[in-house]
Amino acid sequence: MVMSLLLGVILIGVIFFYTRKIKKIKESFEIERGVIKLTAKKRSGAVQWGKTIEHFVPFMSDFPVPVEDCTFLGMPIDYVAFTQTGSKTKCAVHIIEVKSGSSFLMSKQKNIKKAIEEGRVHWHEISVDGNTVK
Repeated sequence: MVMSLLLGVILIGVIFFYTRKIKKIKESFEIERGVIKLTAKKRSGAVQWGKTIEHFVPFMSDFPVPVEDCTFLGMPIDYVAFTQTGSKTKCAVHIIEVKSGSSFLMSKQKNIKKAIEEGRVHWHEISVDGNTVK
C-alpha cells in the first residue's frame, strides 16, 4: 500500500515535471515561429520590391546603356542590351544584372558572369522551314 502510494506520488511528480517542460517548449516554439514568420515576411517584401524595381532601373540616369537597346529577361539575368548595332566595329552586347539592398549574385549568375569574362560566349543561328502550304 505504501509502495503504491509512493509510486503514485513519483508518477504524478514526473507527469507534472514533463507537462511543464512541454509547455515551456511549446511557448519557445511559438515565439521562434513568430520570429521566423516576421523574417520571412520581410524577406518576401524585399524580394518583391527588388523584382518590381528592376523593371524601372533602365530609366535611371546612370544606367549603362540606352533603355531602347535593352530587353528584359528576368532570370537568370535581368537585361541584355545591344548597342551600336549599325556599326561593324562598335556593336556591343551588354549583360546587366540588377541587385538591390543586400542581395548578391546567385551561383548560376556567378557562373554566367565568369563565362562572359572568360569569353565562353557563343553565337547560334538556327534556320527552320517556314509555315507554308504545299
